[in-house]
Order: sequence, then C-alpha cells, then structure tokens
Amino acid sequence: MKFATLIFVLCALFGFSLAYKNAKCGLPPAVDGNGLIKCAAFQPSFSYYPAENVCKDFVYGGCGGNENRFASKAACEAECVN
Repeated sequence: MKFATLIFVLCALFGFSLAYKNAKCGLPPAVDGNGLIKCAAFQPSFSYYPAENVCKDFVYGGCGGNENRFASKAACEAECVN
C-alpha cells in the first residue's frame, strides 16, 4: 500500500512539473495592484495567462508582482505558450 501511494505521489508531481514549460509560467498573472500602493514606474510588460494559454500586455508599476512578467510578447510566448 505504501508503495502504491509513493508511485501515485511521484506521478502527480511529475505531471505537475510538465504542466508548464517554466515554473514562473504557473505563477498568478498580472493583477491591477492591491489598491493601497501606487508605484511611479511605467513599464509595458506581458504576463502569461495559463487558463487561456496566451500572453497579455499590462503596465507594471515597479513594485511587488512576481516573475510572471516579461519584457516582450515574444519572450513570454517562448517561455510559456504551448
């Protein structure tokens, strides 16, 4: 029984690791901020939306965020789009 559970867990982890080309593609896409902090930067960027398998543009304000942010649509698509 323990062996079957181990195999199941390993298969699940392997399947999850194949879900995205790159781990940052699985991070939440760009959001409009939390409404509390406004940053002064204006950086046109792209974020990957896994549910739609597309990269969309947004303006990065310079604070917070995560690694699901790319300088160009081509870079985003090369790393994330299947």
